Amino acid sequence: MSTTRRELKNNAKLALRGNWGWAVLMCLINMIIVAILSGGGHRVDQIYMDYEGTNFYMQLLSPLGTILAWIGDFIALSLVISFLKLRDNDKLEKPYVSALSVFTENRFGPECINFVMTSIFTFLWTLLLIIPGIIKSYSYAMTPYIVKDMVASGKQVGATDGINASRELMNGHKMDLFVFDLSFIGWFLLGGISVIGMLWVVPYYQTAKANFYRELAGNQFLK
Repeated sequence: MSTTRRELKNNAKLALRGNWGWAVLMCLINMIIVAILSGGGHRVDQIYMDYEGTNFYMQLLSPLGTILAWIGDFIALSLVISFLKLRDNDKLEKPYVSALSVFTENRFGPECINFVMTSIFTFLWTLLLIIPGIIKSYSYAMTPYIVKDMVASGKQVGATDGINASRELMNGHKMDLFVFDLSFIGWFLLGGISVIGMLWVVPYYQTAKANFYRELAGNQFLK
């Protein structure tokens, strides 16, 4: 990539300037919804399965909790979509609409089926070994961005179109994204000290990652 990580981050700060209120409120709404789904299912399972909520292995076997957490992960894709729109200087919707943008503008079907297939493929690779699963997760990392662009261009998006395009796009760039993610560890540790801190870290990270995608893909999927 011709653009450095520092430039990606600086451009993210520029994009967020004047939009921090929108970004923080949108993240707050999205994070509350995801937290309710992720935590609520495990709480219900904890009652009828009669297990201690901190038992990691029982949490893995928690059916309702697992399903709702997976739905929460899908809803969290709204952040990917909305911060890409911010990066592209698209017209921003109200925070409560942007927080659920994965359901708007005809994106639900294409994003959902590609998310389902990504989850299945990543899970199957992880069953082999952890490392291959991680590598494949980076191969598929640009899928929601690509699907968003394909839908915006009016294309019909198949169940694995975004996944296949992401694999090609990330060929030779998986390590770039891995190092990019590592560069944010300090920010996430700092933000994790308080939940409020994450409301600033997540917009910064998501906008910088949107810059990573656009620098790599350009407008090829918008044509």
